Amino acid sequence: MKQYKAVAGPKNINVAKGDTQAAFDTFADIINLQANDGLEYHSMETITVTEKPGCMQQPVPMNYYMLIFVKEV
Repeated sequence: MKQYKAVAGPKNINVAKGDTQAAFDTFADIINLQANDGLEYHSMETITVTEKPGCMQQPVPMNYYMLIFVKEV
């Protein structure tokens, strides 16, 4: 049997000009942290979440990134 875990990925990553590697390293840090718990990176998915708005407001859909991890249990 497999166990899956979804971890929120960063929404916006600000880096210094020309330092795109810093953005890649952010994702690698998340993957390595989960690997320490015995989880293996599976995939990255995008989900759209729309919260119910207040009165007289339009719903605003927001995109989020999920990193999916898996391990045998």
